Amino acid sequence: MSFDLKFYFRIFLIRLPLFLAVFIPAVAIGLAIASSLPKKYRAQAFLLVESSQIPSDLAASTVRTELSDQVQVIQQKLMTRDNLLDLAYRFDLFSDEPDLQPEEIIARMRDRVWMRLTMGRQQATIFTITAEAKNGETAAGIVNALVDQVLEQDAAFRTEVASDTLLFFEKEVRRLGDALDAANTRILDFQNKNVDALPETLDFRMGRQSLLQERMTQIRREIGQLNDQRRRLSELFQTTGRTEAQPRRALSPEEEELEQLNAELREALSVYSDTHPRVAMLRSRIGTLEAVLEARNPDAEPETPGERVFNAQIVEIDSQLEALHDTISDLEPEIASLQATIERTPTNAITLSAMERDRANIQSQYDTAVSRLSAAATGERIEVLSKGQRLSVIERAVPPARPSEPKMILMGAGAVGLGLVLGIVAVVLREILNPKIRRPAEISKKLGITPLGTIPFVDTPGERWRQRGLRSAALVVVIAGIVGALIFIDRQVSPLDQIAQKVLRQGRL
Repeated sequence: MSFDLKFYFRIFLIRLPLFLAVFIPAVAIGLAIASSLPKKYRAQAFLLVESSQIPSDLAASTVRTELSDQVQVIQQKLMTRDNLLDLAYRFDLFSDEPDLQPEEIIARMRDRVWMRLTMGRQQATIFTITAEAKNGETAAGIVNALVDQVLEQDAAFRTEVASDTLLFFEKEVRRLGDALDAANTRILDFQNKNVDALPETLDFRMGRQSLLQERMTQIRREIGQLNDQRRRLSELFQTTGRTEAQPRRALSPEEEELEQLNAELREALSVYSDTHPRVAMLRSRIGTLEAVLEARNPDAEPETPGERVFNAQIVEIDSQLEALHDTISDLEPEIASLQATIERTPTNAITLSAMERDRANIQSQYDTAVSRLSAAATGERIEVLSKGQRLSVIERAVPPARPSEPKMILMGAGAVGLGLVLGIVAVVLREILNPKIRRPAEISKKLGITPLGTIPFVDTPGERWRQRGLRSAALVVVIAGIVGALIFIDRQVSPLDQIAQKVLRQGRL
């Protein structure tokens, strides 16, 4: 038995009132349920993560936190308990539920507010803020309030970081400046206390010491020459009574010994000081011999002119010797002082080098801090003027014209689909439960005979009027359903004139 499409189509037309009686109420009920669901309006705002407006090689910001990371931090701050409760109370979102607990309010707010950061290679980084509410104005108000908070927190964070960086380096420059002044003061005090033993004057003092030592040697040489001259003059005068050179007479043994002792005394004075034991011994022996010689000539003649000349020469020589000895007395302390300062110089050099090294380290840190302070001031100025990385609003939220939920088109299509299924099921069940035989094939199948012919069923006038009435009623129901669907679409989905304009516009294209 082949599938008879015309037969089933006629059956469907016969059962069309039943189909419409099921289809239209099902669609109406579905649309009514969709209309009765609470409406939710969704508003969105878009922010752009902008890069710095000033090239980093010219002037860099001191805020080194990645703006995408900062956005995530801001997102966490916006979704905190206090902020969500503040938004809920500010926009009076749950006024119809006064018994709602704060924890439940926070849970619902987190379901109604969400944020998303979209980023990728070679594409702009977009920060999207979305909120749902019972009306479009409230949803847009929540989103715009969050946008203002994002911009405020971003600007505050970047300005605060730049200001803190600038303040840190200002304190660091002051601290290092004070440390540098203290180091300079310590060096100056040390130099003032050891001004006579500084490394800078070591060469001068060593030269001065060498010069004084040479002067001492020369003076001692002159003293030896004067002592020798005085001795010869004395010997000449004692032996001849005259001061000018005369032929030398024969000397006695005592006089020869005295002359030898005087020669030894001169040699000793050229090596030892006046207080040396050998010098004292020689002078004692010379004094003894002179006393012996004077005892041999007790009868001395009165002072003669030659003696006066002799005494004058002796006085002159003695005065020169005294002056030279005084010079030695003056030079010895200075040489000793120079030697002491020279011995102190290496220690002072080590100490001063350590102090100067510390000062150089502080100076290096100070110069680095000053350089970074300048960079921090520039970075702080960049952030104050909003010339660095920042968030800018691409599009603020506007009140949506239509609710985002429930999705009327989808629910309307679902209602129509459900109505079609229920209508077809009703028609199929009606036919399955109908015991009447309509086709010859059914006679053969049920009775097992082959009919010779079939007589069609002829409706009575009453049946025809009843069928016409049912069809008219079905037509009225269909028209009412179509009108109701159009009203539903116009009010819940989109105005019909706008839909017509879109269709005409696409037709022209």
